[in-house]
Amino acid sequence: MQNLPLPLRFDPDRLRRLLDLVGPTGARGLLVQLDRDLCDCEAAIAAAADRQDWAALREATHVLVSLAGSAGAPALQALAEAMNGAAHARNPVAVAELYGRLAPDLGRLIAVVRATPDPFASPR
Repeated sequence: MQNLPLPLRFDPDRLRRLLDLVGPTGARGLLVQLDRDLCDCEAAIAAAADRQDWAALREATHVLVSLAGSAGAPALQALAEAMNGAAHARNPVAVAELYGRLAPDLGRLIAVVRATPDPFASPR
C-alpha cells in the first residue's frame, strides 16, 4: 500500500479491523467482494451520471456510502453522500462537479483493496 496513491483521508486501520472481524475464513472473500462491489459502483455511477438516471445514481451512491465508510475512506463516503443528495435534487451541475472529485478517489480505493493482502494468508 505504501506506493499507491491513497484515497483522501484513508484510514487503513478501519479496513484492517473489518478484515479482523471476518477472520481467517472470510478475509480473502471479503476483499474479493469489496473489489467487485466497488467496481460495480464505479460503473453504475459513471453510467447513471452520464445519462442523468437519478434513481440509478441514488442507488449506486447509497451503496458507495456504506462501502467507502466500511473500507476506511471517509472523504469518499462524504462525496458519495453529497452526490446522493444532488441526485435527489436532480442537479446535473452538482453531479458533474462531484463526479469529477469522486471518480479518482474511488479508483484509488479500488487499487488499495486490490493491493491489500489477506492478513491471514500463509507466507510463501
